[in-house]
Amino acid sequence: MSNYQKILVAVDLSDETNLVLNKALALSSGTDAEIHLLHVLEPVAVGYAVEVTSVDIEGLHAEATEYAREAMKALGATLSLPVERQHITLGQPAREIRELAKTLETDLVIMGGHGKHGFELLFGSTSSGVTHGITCDLLIVHLPN
Repeated sequence: MSNYQKILVAVDLSDETNLVLNKALALSSGTDAEIHLLHVLEPVAVGYAVEVTSVDIEGLHAEATEYAREAMKALGATLSLPVERQHITLGQPAREIRELAKTLETDLVIMGGHGKHGFELLFGSTSSGVTHGITCDLLIVHLPN
């Protein structure tokens, strides 16, 4: 039985989100652990080759934000999580995960990881970015490639 009191579950709202959620539920089953969900929206980047006036950046951001709100609302409903424990932030995922974990004073962060190899490792991954500077336990759920 775990002694975790507050668990932050970082989700990317992909098809693998349920794998991460199931691991969080299994770890918190039979405990009074408080679960928080986090989804980080990354800023929309536009390459220099694209004429900026032809891209509706605000529209893209609004669409991504609305999708995230609806998806988090559905996840929260399935877990019976109150809205105040469903977090959506804008920024760099690894940094935002570390910051919210610190702010909430979580005991554990759970997130998915694909186990990148070779060339992909040069660019880093969100899970390795979270590892550097996290102040609590971190569980990375292996996701299929």
